[in-house]
Amino acid sequence: MTESGCHNAGQTCWSCPAVEFKGHVDFRACGQAAFRKAAQGQLVVECQRRPEIGYFDPNSITFESCSEWQETPDGYLLKDMRVLILGMDGYLGWPMALKLAKQGCRVLGIDNLMRRELVAERGADSITPIGSMAERVAAAREKLGVEIEFREMDLLDRPALAALLEEFQPESIVQFAEIPSAPYSMADVERAVNTVQNNVVGTLGLLFAVRDHAPDASIIKLGTMGEYGSPLTGRPLFEGLFPGDAVLQYQGQEWSLGGELTPRDPVSFYHVSKVQGTFSVYEACKYWWLRSYDVMQGVIYGNSSAELDLDPSLNTRFDIDEWWGTVVNRFVAQAVIGMPLTIYGSGSQKRGYITLRDAMQCITRLIAAPPEPGQYDVVNQVTDVFSVREIAQMVATIAREFDLEVEVQRIENPRVESEEHPYEVIHEKLADRFGFESESAFADEVRHLFRVLLQPEVKARILKQRDTLFPKTKWSGEHGDLEVLETWKPAA
Repeated sequence: MTESGCHNAGQTCWSCPAVEFKGHVDFRACGQAAFRKAAQGQLVVECQRRPEIGYFDPNSITFESCSEWQETPDGYLLKDMRVLILGMDGYLGWPMALKLAKQGCRVLGIDNLMRRELVAERGADSITPIGSMAERVAAAREKLGVEIEFREMDLLDRPALAALLEEFQPESIVQFAEIPSAPYSMADVERAVNTVQNNVVGTLGLLFAVRDHAPDASIIKLGTMGEYGSPLTGRPLFEGLFPGDAVLQYQGQEWSLGGELTPRDPVSFYHVSKVQGTFSVYEACKYWWLRSYDVMQGVIYGNSSAELDLDPSLNTRFDIDEWWGTVVNRFVAQAVIGMPLTIYGSGSQKRGYITLRDAMQCITRLIAAPPEPGQYDVVNQVTDVFSVREIAQMVATIAREFDLEVEVQRIENPRVESEEHPYEVIHEKLADRFGFESESAFADEVRHLFRVLLQPEVKARILKQRDTLFPKTKWSGEHGDLEVLETWKPAA
């Protein structure tokens, strides 16, 4: 870091989406790193925002010294940076739009509103009420003083997407427009196909559109830690790519694995679609010099951020049902209405977790530090690793602070997975390279959830969809009720 303390202060015009490389620049020639070294002092760029400075060496201007980059709590950001959010109506998309708009970005979002339809199909709804997109945009204007633009559009409508990119010329693109449910993808063939079609084809079409109409935009692609699976060997879950000193030893010989994609072992058809997205983005960066961060995100929970907390009209959606609710959110909802916390099998399954507030900070910091042309990089976005049983115990303990006595119910595991496994997650880049520091701890976020969910009108909405909280979807394709194996009250 430089004197400012911002993680991206020292980055140069090599990474800036506002510059244009002059001449024929072929990053494929000998690999990006080698090409950049060879081009030192020879390659020039032109700034599309500051044409008056003419051609210059891309290493000569840093974000800190450039008048077009302004300091924010999450690093330097381009003034009025044009950010396109795909899937803006979702759990993550809306708080992302609010945060970026508040930090001075020009935010445009699209969504086909499918999430609302699919949750309703399950017989559920967001338990914190949300308005229409027109109402949400108006609330952002009134409560935050920001302008957010929304267009109803399906990412699969490739002509419309191409026209939008040509018109808006985004400098960063956040890809949240995917169906994010493992149980939904395993329910039947129609839902599995819908998941793969939407996620795989949508991302592939996006990459072609970016190539043709906004090739300098950085792409923040949301992956998932579930792509890696839970290797029984205990092999560390490196950040997408093997580190430079990783080697393979076999039959007395040794090979370097440095820079190669790490193995994937997806745990549902949803996760299969995410793996395909990872390979599509990786190849597009190689073929067309696109630039992307692939975010392998842990399970997100919570509904709090600096912007969301200002007024209920700014709520993001909050789902708790079997298909669309994540485990922490679902456990708190179950505790509020006196329903046992349902853990699958032994409850020893371990996963990485992160709060919504922390996830938004991480992605903003990635937007602020764009990759170089042709660069594909991966970050593992987690702050904690817990087993499901540990989460149940912690939620039950915090529930007592609200005079709630909670039971835990161990049920037949509907998933096909190893319940006992090592889980060593490497997640160093966000803190070391992007300056991330967690703003919210597990207990504090769960206490906030209890305060919100215990409000009478919210509790009534939970009770109305109580039947959707108990899991029914079996990975095996079999039908029938899941057996309750054991019920107990956790010790204080």
